[in-house]
Amino acid sequence: MIDDLYIVGDQSRLVVKNIINQFKETGCNISVFAPTSEDVDNLPNFSVHLLIILSDNIDFNVIKKIVVYQKKYEYSLCFVGHISNLSLEDDNFFKRIPSIKLESFTINPDKLLELMERNDNRKKHILVVDDEPIILRSIKVWLGDDFHLSLVSSGEMALEFLDMHPVDLVLLDYKMPTMDGPKVLEKIRNDERLATLPVIFLTANNDRQSIINVMQFKPDGYILKTKAPDEIKQAIVDFFKNRVIKV
Repeated sequence: MIDDLYIVGDQSRLVVKNIINQFKETGCNISVFAPTSEDVDNLPNFSVHLLIILSDNIDFNVIKKIVVYQKKYEYSLCFVGHISNLSLEDDNFFKRIPSIKLESFTINPDKLLELMERNDNRKKHILVVDDEPIILRSIKVWLGDDFHLSLVSSGEMALEFLDMHPVDLVLLDYKMPTMDGPKVLEKIRNDERLATLPVIFLTANNDRQSIINVMQFKPDGYILKTKAPDEIKQAIVDFFKNRVIKV
């Protein structure tokens, strides 16, 4: 569950006070900022979960400023309420903001915190495991702009890394010396701390029997190394998208 929640809202409004009190009752640490350009400038310069309570008296330029900080610091945003009479340009801008959007002020704070956590828009951390340096360098080029990547060249190094660092996904080479992909996956599944960690196999073989061999170890998917870079990237994007709860 989210421990710290930042809220932008006008505390002179009763509905805003009620929402803030609801979230305080969850035990979450709450920091509140007024919906002004000056207050928004004081938002943290690191990734946070940010709830924006909308109303017609909010200057839309404040929303645009928040989006600038979202891109810079990877904020995870949730909007509650709505702004009436937006221009077509501003309305289109608002629709494109990566975020959760709820028009109703009637919310379950526990459910919303869970939803915000699962829809976190920060860059996902992927551990890439492959014994071929050229593959590691290529994946860094293909995925590095959209994901936070850590690269290791053996199964043993992967397990050591996972022992010390949380990640969102492991991209795991199937064939490696000393400890192959299936053995690494077996050790991950047998570790109660890592048992549910998503693992996708990377494989160069696309014949039916090879795919059957890959899937018998019950990974969360497999990606052929022979695919085009854009297809590999899209496969990862789609994987995370399918794991996100939609509103």
